[in-house]
Amino acid sequence: MPRPIALLALLLVLVTASPVRAQANVDQAADRLFNTVMSPYCPGKLLATCGSGQADTLRQEIRQDLAAGKPADEIEAGLYYRFGDSIRSEPQARGVGLVAWVFPAVLLLGTGAWLVLWLRRAHPAAEDPAPALAASPQMRDRLDDELLELN
Repeated sequence: MPRPIALLALLLVLVTASPVRAQANVDQAADRLFNTVMSPYCPGKLLATCGSGQADTLRQEIRQDLAAGKPADEIEAGLYYRFGDSIRSEPQARGVGLVAWVFPAVLLLGTGAWLVLWLRRAHPAAEDPAPALAASPQMRDRLDDELLELN
């Protein structure tokens, strides 16, 4: 008899924890969407930070779709279809959007290369004075005398 009671208790825990877990998954997916989509009602703000009543309605609509089991990717694609690509928080890595991803890196590397070349031309490497001193026996004798005076 104890075994069926344990199984029944386990089943009861799983059944009661399932809605909580499902709600947590909906909240997590909704937060991800709200923080990756710009608000169509508040220019320059994410959907998560827009205080507009229309944005509240849209957030509620998204939560309902997620709770109904609609995939987040499908909801996101529907938002882009409905409001256009202007609500993307980051450019796509294709087409013109690819330029937005690649251009800063190319600009940074090009500027770094130009700076290195400019510094090399502006400040040529100093020559080592040791060969000039070694070539002159008078300079070597004078250096030895001065070093003896210091000691």
